[in-house]
Amino acid sequence: MRHPRALSAALALLLAATCGWAQQRAVTDLAATYRGGQVFITWDEPEGVADVRFRVLMSREPITDNNADNARVAGDYLMPGSATDWWLNPETYGRPLDEYPEDKRPEVRHEGWLIEEGGERLNPDSGLFVHTVTPETAGSWHYALTVQAQAAEEEVVGERAVAPALCALAEPVHQEVAAIEPIYQGDPAGKPARNSGAGLPLDLALHAKRGRGGMEWLVFGDATLGWRDGLPFKFGARVVGETVRVSPTDRTWIGRMFPEGNDGCQRLTPAIHSFWYGYNDHIYDPELMAEGLCVNFTERRVLWIVRWVQGYFGTDPNRSYAAGGSMGAIGSFNIALRHPDIFAAIAPHVGIVTYKRGEGGDSARRVEAYTGPLDAPCNEGMTVGERLDSTRFVLGSEDDLPFVVMSNGRNDGSIPWWVNPDFYRAMQQQRQGFIAAWNDGEHGTTAKLLPEDIVERRRWGWLHRFALNESYPAFSNCSADQDPGNGEKTDGDPVGYMNRGLDWEDPVDEPDRYEIVIKWYLEPEDLPVTVDVTPRRRQQFKPQAGAACTAINTDLATGREVQRERVQVGEHGLLTFPRFQVTSAQGNRLTFTGG
Repeated sequence: MRHPRALSAALALLLAATCGWAQQRAVTDLAATYRGGQVFITWDEPEGVADVRFRVLMSREPITDNNADNARVAGDYLMPGSATDWWLNPETYGRPLDEYPEDKRPEVRHEGWLIEEGGERLNPDSGLFVHTVTPETAGSWHYALTVQAQAAEEEVVGERAVAPALCALAEPVHQEVAAIEPIYQGDPAGKPARNSGAGLPLDLALHAKRGRGGMEWLVFGDATLGWRDGLPFKFGARVVGETVRVSPTDRTWIGRMFPEGNDGCQRLTPAIHSFWYGYNDHIYDPELMAEGLCVNFTERRVLWIVRWVQGYFGTDPNRSYAAGGSMGAIGSFNIALRHPDIFAAIAPHVGIVTYKRGEGGDSARRVEAYTGPLDAPCNEGMTVGERLDSTRFVLGSEDDLPFVVMSNGRNDGSIPWWVNPDFYRAMQQQRQGFIAAWNDGEHGTTAKLLPEDIVERRRWGWLHRFALNESYPAFSNCSADQDPGNGEKTDGDPVGYMNRGLDWEDPVDEPDRYEIVIKWYLEPEDLPVTVDVTPRRRQQFKPQAGAACTAINTDLATGREVQRERVQVGEHGLLTFPRFQVTSAQGNRLTFTGG
């Protein structure tokens, strides 16, 4: 029985089709349903059809064999069985079934998409295409389906394949622009209520390679979120304790196997990972990739999810965070670091900050198969290598970037160490907030070698102290820092930290005064420690560039004034107390006035 919501779906149209195929390739029951700003087009396919691809056409006029060549192509490269929910295949996530112990081997499910909450799944051996309505495609449109052999050059005229048959809807679909709404995949009774996370922080958990995110919500993205309109993606979003945990998935369906991928996990299903950035917009056809452009589709998709969760769950827009290990850490750099208007802090563990090829290792091989060479252009007005260079990004940014807690291993064979010291120095030079930890660990052992205080600072609970509308101090040039060296494995301290041991409390941010207590939480015998202190995200104390402020350092244990400086506000509004001395375990109060 169809769910009542399906029967009353706004403006739903299930339209009868008139079809004229060769019998052996005939499809039946072509139908279109409009709801929520999208048109869901479904059809049944004959058994055993495998050598064809489908194309969806749309036109203001009825589509026939005579005018099909003039119709708009809504969707292409649709293979047989496009109604199959491929996220349910465990090999989608890059782990062959024979790698699992037999008693823990996941079930291989052959099921169709669930496209209506509380409804029934589609027949997995049938077809589905979803068009997202744009201002250009609003109104009444006729739809048709054509088919062609996957490799039939003789059927191509210009850039359009001549279909051997066409199946057209008898009546047009009236469609309107509306916001896409994710489709809840569980029991509707268990669906999280709107505003169920009101005022809570949002934690974006990014999985590593061969990992997967949540499966609670399904979205068919618009043409800006993938290489074609209607690409499906899933994500998890639910209230966990006092936070809303968001877990997206990185994989994208490309409709073909990907033998050119450098990772074996790319070759199991026709779906690629993108290291949480993007890929060539012609990736569906290897012969067309040379003329394609690398587009940040995955970044767009993740940001779409974050914004939707903020709106639906009602999370605090000033308190969003990102973290992950390995590829998930790379996503923290590729996405969250570059959006300081959204993310307050990030905790990337063993991630790549810059893609390079050199004596210290080759990280370029991770992405070039699907982005193109590092010197190829991307859609953001630069090369792929420039876009994926977080060091370059930091050096070019004057924003208050998300606070970064990062850790890496100098013997990591998967994530080359040699580019990290330059990133640390860029963060120091730009006076951004960060904590860096490194040791002589490998990819899988670095975390086990971290001290507990660093582990604590990688956790969500510690990151939650940051907010876009609250100030904190960025530390640089601390006298207790170790030397990361020049990137060579034999240079610098094998185990070290930057800005470890420093903490703060009691910020006061007023129009005429700024105060904060700087503390040292490691061994008291290490004191005194000196460090440059730059208040970031100041909300009210904003003296003009070039103005001079009085800066005072007071020892809280004795009440004694330790330092007094005249500090000038920089060109971009930054204000730094250089060589601030932390002299007691109780801490030292930094006060700025004037300007």
